[in-house]
Order: sequence, then structure tokens, then C-alpha cells
Amino acid sequence: MKKFKKVVDERQEMELYKIEHVCFWIVFWLLLGSIVVQSMFLNAPFSQWGFEWAVFMICCIGVIVGCYKKGQWDFYSKPTTKNYLLYSLIGAGAFAIIYAVAMFINSDYFKDNLPALGALTALIFAMLFALIFAALFITGTLIKNRQKKLEDEFNDETHQ
Repeated sequence: MKKFKKVVDERQEMELYKIEHVCFWIVFWLLLGSIVVQSMFLNAPFSQWGFEWAVFMICCIGVIVGCYKKGQWDFYSKPTTKNYLLYSLIGAGAFAIIYAVAMFINSDYFKDNLPALGALTALIFAMLFALIFAALFITGTLIKNRQKKLEDEFNDETHQ
């Protein structure tokens, strides 16, 4: 296969990577928003938004695998218990609120029974918090181990 010749220097390449990075995350969050709106507010069948979900999951898995291979966690934080707790609270809280609003709008039962909606929302929050925390803890542990391994490999190469 013929390779294309680069016409940008290193600085321009980094600028292009920054643009791609921002665009990827815009598309990522818009895709998630689209899935949430279609599935929870519009009551669209899975066949209507399933392909978007599949693309979203491919992006999620790709980012996780890529970050693991390179030993990277995030631009703004490190894999720590404090961050796992914070991200779990934000993720579970945001979804629980969206879920409660969707259930209130779509279900006559919950419009007339706010305590049941509150209890269900609290249960959803607790389960999601536990799942997100566990996922972050596992991936954070894997990333820390990978960082250590990459650091050891780098140190071995430089001391030879």
C-alpha cells in the first residue's frame, strides 16, 4: 500500500491532533445525548437507536483499550480513589436525574407517586454509583499497573 507524504510539520500535526481530540469528544457526548433522548424520552425502539449505541460502545472500548495500551488515564486527573468517587457521583447523579425526569414525563404512575419515583431514583443512583466506581477502580488499577510496566521497560532500555 502506498503511503501518503506528510505535508505538515510537528507543530501543525499537534494542532491537528488537538482539533481531532475536541471534535471526537463533541461527537462522543452528542451521540450519548442522542441515545438517551431517543431511548428514555422518545421511547424509540432499540432498532432505531441500536446502531448509534453500537458505535458509541465501539468508541468507549476503543478509548479504554487505547488508554490502557499507552498507560494513560486522563488529561486532568490521575487514577485515585478520590477521583473514582467524584466521577461515580457525577455519572450516577446525572443519569439518576435524567432517569427520574424521563420516568416522571413518561409514566402516569410516577406523576401521582413521587415517593416511589424518589425511591426508584435512589436505587438507580446507588446501583450506578457502585457499577461506575467498580469500573473506574478496575480500569484505574489496570492503568497504574500498565504505567509501572511501561516505566520499567523504559528504565531497562535506558540503562543498557
